[in-house]
Amino acid sequence: MSQIIKVSFTDIIGRVHNVPSLPEVVTEVVRLINDPRSSAEQVHKIMVKDQAMAAKILRMVNSVYYGLPDPVHNLEQAIVILGFKTIRSIAMSIAVINLFQQQDANFNMKSFWTHSAVMAQISRLLAAKARLPDPEVAFITGLLKDIGMLIMVQHAPDETKRMIAVAREFRYDINRAARKVLTTDHAEVGAWLCKKWELPDHLVDAVRNQFSLDQAVDPKLTSVLQFGEYLCGLKKIRFAGQCGEPKIDQAVWGHLGIDKTSLVEVLSVINDEVDNAKMLLKMVM
Repeated sequence: MSQIIKVSFTDIIGRVHNVPSLPEVVTEVVRLINDPRSSAEQVHKIMVKDQAMAAKILRMVNSVYYGLPDPVHNLEQAIVILGFKTIRSIAMSIAVINLFQQQDANFNMKSFWTHSAVMAQISRLLAAKARLPDPEVAFITGLLKDIGMLIMVQHAPDETKRMIAVAREFRYDINRAARKVLTTDHAEVGAWLCKKWELPDHLVDAVRNQFSLDQAVDPKLTSVLQFGEYLCGLKKIRFAGQCGEPKIDQAVWGHLGIDKTSLVEVLSVINDEVDNAKMLLKMVM
């Protein structure tokens, strides 16, 4: 029997001839919000260039997802009430989820985006509990944690199908299954895409090292991802190929300062976060 040649990271990204691009409006908004000198008026001027996105943002702001006491009538008002960082999260959610809508017979996109939206919600919650400086960055990181899977589904379909089959047969986690078929994994591919999108370095690093906490530049943010994935596993919120038992690096507990009491508190609101994630998807897709 001939030896199977494992596909590398370079092989996969070499097949991506047209890198999925974020809308220019989102890229500009992210850049502006990262600048402490920017104003609500500047952010508003950029966002009104994309009327479809502006309408979706207003729809979300006025939904029970945010539960504001009074209706918000315009985008500038929404920016002032919710703040730059929350608006950035909304814009990123709308852009990324709508960028990857192509259906695949071997990969359930609805399950994938449900998992990603729940990861985003839980990551924001955990980041706030652990007192990370920007829980909204954790939200975006959670949303994008597994984005590399979608690149692999599109550009390495045979290898991805085989990887998922290995995970199901041996009850492996997705990373271990990937290394049986490839010399890379979706974390490395996802980090590459986030880097292409010029997202913050610590976000890119957290995506890349989601399975390697000891190599993470920002172990707290990476711990948020690992713990969020652990909670998703406990709740059976998974996408194709996630077949291993939920597990967590012991160092995560220390990085996040979570004890048994905190864990019970987090678990008590997980169902609410799942409902919020489903609501988010319904409005965005």
